[in-house]
Amino acid sequence: MSSQLTTFVGRDTELAEARRLLDVVRLLTLVGPAGVGKTRIAQRLAQDHGDGVVVIELDALTDPELLPQVVAVELGLRDVPLDPTAQLLSFLRTKNLLIVLDNCEHMVQACREFVTAVLDTAPNVRFLATSRHVLGIGGEQLLPIRPLSVPDRYTARADDAVALFADRATFALPHFTVNDDNCETVLGICSRLDGIPLAIELVVPWLRVMSAHDVLTRLDDTFALLTAEAAARPSRQQTLIAAVDWSFALCAPDEQTLWARASVFTGGFTVEAAAAVCTDDRIPPTALLRLLGGLVDKSVLIRDEVDGVTRLRMLYTIRHYGLRLLEQSGDERQFRRRHLDYFHSVVDRIGQQWCGPDQVELLTQMRREHNNLRAALDFGLGDPEQRFVGARLATAMYFYWLCGFLGESRRWLDRVLDLDALPDDIRQDALWINSYAATALGELPAGKRFAEQATEIADRTGDPLQQANARLITGGSAFIHGELAEGDRHYQRSAECYLAAKVIDCRIVLAYASMAMVAATGGDLALAEARAADAIEIAEKRGERWANSYAHYAVALANWRVGRYAEAARHATESLQLKADFNDLLGLAVLGETVAWIVTSAGSAQQAAEALGVASMVWRHMSSELVATSDNWRVPHSNCEAVTRAALGVERYRTAYARGTSIGANLDEAVDHLLKLSTTIAQACEAGPITLTGRELEVAELVAAGAANKEIAARLVISTRTAEKHLANITKKLGFTSRAQLAAWVVDRRPT
Repeated sequence: MSSQLTTFVGRDTELAEARRLLDVVRLLTLVGPAGVGKTRIAQRLAQDHGDGVVVIELDALTDPELLPQVVAVELGLRDVPLDPTAQLLSFLRTKNLLIVLDNCEHMVQACREFVTAVLDTAPNVRFLATSRHVLGIGGEQLLPIRPLSVPDRYTARADDAVALFADRATFALPHFTVNDDNCETVLGICSRLDGIPLAIELVVPWLRVMSAHDVLTRLDDTFALLTAEAAARPSRQQTLIAAVDWSFALCAPDEQTLWARASVFTGGFTVEAAAAVCTDDRIPPTALLRLLGGLVDKSVLIRDEVDGVTRLRMLYTIRHYGLRLLEQSGDERQFRRRHLDYFHSVVDRIGQQWCGPDQVELLTQMRREHNNLRAALDFGLGDPEQRFVGARLATAMYFYWLCGFLGESRRWLDRVLDLDALPDDIRQDALWINSYAATALGELPAGKRFAEQATEIADRTGDPLQQANARLITGGSAFIHGELAEGDRHYQRSAECYLAAKVIDCRIVLAYASMAMVAATGGDLALAEARAADAIEIAEKRGERWANSYAHYAVALANWRVGRYAEAARHATESLQLKADFNDLLGLAVLGETVAWIVTSAGSAQQAAEALGVASMVWRHMSSELVATSDNWRVPHSNCEAVTRAALGVERYRTAYARGTSIGANLDEAVDHLLKLSTTIAQACEAGPITLTGRELEVAELVAAGAANKEIAARLVISTRTAEKHLANITKKLGFTSRAQLAAWVVDRRPT
C-alpha cells in the first residue's frame, strides 16, 4: 500500500474490534461503501502487524485471471509458472502470514476461489480483505465500516467527521480551526456528506478559494440536482457521487479534461508520462504542471515519492469516475492508444540501454510501471487496430520477463501467439521468449515445441537475428535434455548469428555463457574458461550484470568439476553478487545447487545440507522441475545429498536442511546465506586446489567401485597396510569422514 501522507483520524472502535477479530478468525472482511475508509483502516492494521504481513492492492488489476500472478509477485515469487496457484499453495502451506487483499469488489469470484484454496491448505495464513461486497466464503467474519459519525452538536471528540474535516482543513488553511462561529456550518457540510471520509477529503481543499458557508451552499445546489437525476441510487452512493461531481464541477475545464485523461494510468504516473499521454492543443505542455498542481491541491491526485521519483496517482473511486467521463466523451480509445504508445517507447528506450551499467535502475523503473504495462498490454492485445502494437510491446519486454517474470510472460505471449495474421517477426520473437520461459520453468515439451516453430520461421526468412534467437533457445532445449554436443553446436551458431546481425547485447553474452556451461558440465575447464571469458569481456565493457552472472556461474561449475574449490567458490560468489538485485530465480536456484556441491566437496557437510535446503526453496519459489528432470542437476544433486546424509546422519541432516529451507523462504536471506557460504569456502580453500596423486586417484576410483581395502591392495599389487595409508591420506586431504563421501566425490568429478 502507498504511504500515508496525511494523519489517521479516529476509528478507534473499528481498529480495536478488527484487532480482536484478527486474533480469532482467519478471514476478516472490512465491508462498506466506496470512500468510507476501508483501505486506510487496513493500512493501519497492516502497519500494526509488523513483518508478517503481505499487502495485495487489487485496484489496478482488471483481469481476474492475473490474481495468482500478482499475489505471487507480492510474496516475492518471480519466475512463477503460467498458473502459479499450486506453487502458491505449496509456498504458503507452512507460512504464518496475514495477507491483505485491498479492493476485492471487482473480482469477488477470483478472490473467493484463491482465499478458499489457501484457507484449506495453509492453516497459519489469515486474510484481511476490503470490499464493497461480501466475499461469501465459509468462516468469513464481516466488520462493517460505516461513515464517520456526525454529532448533533459540536464537541471536542477526535473520532468523528468534524475531527477529520478540521484536520484536513489545516492543509488548505494552516490556521483553520472549528470554533463557535463556524461549527454549525462545518457540521452542516459533514452532515450533507454523510460523514464519508473521501467526500470530506474532496471538499475541504476548496476552503482555499471559498468560505465554509459558500462550500455548504454549493453542496446544497449540487445535491438537489443529483437527487433529481439519481434518486434510485443508495443514499451514500449518491452522496459520494455528488461530492465527486461537485469537486469535478468546481475544477477548471482544463483540469476536468486532464482528470479524465490521466485516469488511463494505473498504479500512478510521472509528470513525463502525463506530458506524453495527456497533452495536445487542448492541454499544451506549458500548462501541464499548473494543471497537475491544481488537481493535487484539490485532492484529485495524490503525490508520492517512490525511490526519489515523484509519482502521482488517483484513488480507485476518483480514477473510475475519470474513466467514465473519458468513455462518455468518446476519447477513451484515443488516450488508451497514446498510453500504449508511450509505454512501448519507454520499453524500447530501456531495452536499448539494458546491456549497460544501469541495469538495476532500469529494472526498478520497469517494476514501478508494471501495472501500467499490464494495462497497455491488455488494451493493445484486445484492440483490433492496435493488437500488433500490443504484441510488439510484449516481445520488446523480453529482458524484463527473463529477469523474474517468466510465468507472467507465458500468459501474455500465449495471447500474442493466438492473434490472427501475426507477422513473422513478431511471432518468432514471441516463440523464442516463450520457449526460454517454458524451458526454465520445467515445461520442457512446450519449450521444445516453441523452439522448433521459431526455427522454422528463422529458416524461412533467413534473418540473422531470428536465426540467432532460434539457435539460442534450441541450444537451451538440447542442453537441458543432456544433449551437450547438440546444445553446444546451436549455441555456437547463435553467437555467430548475433555477430552477423551486429547485435551485441545480453543475448550474445548469454550465448557465450551457455557455451561455457556446456563445457563445464562436460568437465572441460579450459574450454569453459575460454568461452566464459568471451562473455565476461563483452559484459564488463558495457557494465552488464545479469547475463554476466551466468558466465561466472559456468566458471564456478567448471572449477568444481576438476576439484579447484577455491576458484569455484570465488566465481560462485561473483555470480551471486552480480545476480543479487535481479530476483532471477533460475540463476539463484542453479547457483544454490552449485554452492552446495562445492561445500560438500570441500568437506563441510552441515553447511552443504543448509545450502541444499536453501536451493530447494528457490526451486520451489519458481515451481521448476529442472533439478529433478535434467541430469545436469539431478545427478550431482543426488550425489551431494547422499554424501551429506552419510556424513551427518539422518537427524543432523534433517536439522541442517530444515534450517536452509527456513532461510530460503526469504530470497534476500537466501542470497546472503549463499554468499556467506561461498565466501567462507573460498577463504578456507585459498591455500590451493586439493590434488591427489596418481596412486591416490586409483585408490579413490576403486573405493567408488565398492572395493574393500584388501581388494584394493590386490588390484594395485600393494599391501593392505599401504592401501589403508593411501585411503587415510585421501580422506585427510579432502576433509572426508566416510567412504561414501569419497565415492560421491569421485562420481561428481566424472563428466556427465
